[in-house]
Amino acid sequence: MRKVRPPRKVTEAELARAWIEWLVDTRPGYLESLLALSQKERLRDRGASFPSIQDIFLHILDNNVWWLESVPQNRQESHRGVNGRLSDPEIRRQVRRIARLSRKLAKSLTPSRLDRRFVVRGVQGNGKPYEIKMNLRTIIWHMVEEELQHRGEMNALFWQMDVDAPTRAWFSSALAE
Repeated sequence: MRKVRPPRKVTEAELARAWIEWLVDTRPGYLESLLALSQKERLRDRGASFPSIQDIFLHILDNNVWWLESVPQNRQESHRGVNGRLSDPEIRRQVRRIARLSRKLAKSLTPSRLDRRFVVRGVQGNGKPYEIKMNLRTIIWHMVEEELQHRGEMNALFWQMDVDAPTRAWFSSALAE
């Protein structure tokens, strides 16, 4: 008879680390599926949250740079976005850069680091500037939610093109038993 192990308690830092790693590990599937499309299909306006499927993917990358680099380093005013008509090699470079940035952040996570607060500055839709304070915990969970939302959107667009979406279950994560 096999012994049933009691579930292991997972800290929030471990869970956040596992989610960041899972996003990094699964993002190349989306990159390769995107780059396998013709340029015309990649850039076609599909009426989604961002016009094209490539624009959605670049938005995911840009969000990672904004929230995980520009905000923590207080370089929001000088943020250079990941957008526009990037070449395939440039998109690949950005994916690798964001993977390094994300893995570095994941390794640094501790309960006290999750509590660290940052000032976020931006401009509202009506043009008025805003400034809010939020901790790294909120930023990380927002990033997980944001990327999953846009990946779901990309999945639907891939399926509309009769392309298998590069989904990968959480079962492949570091915390899956």
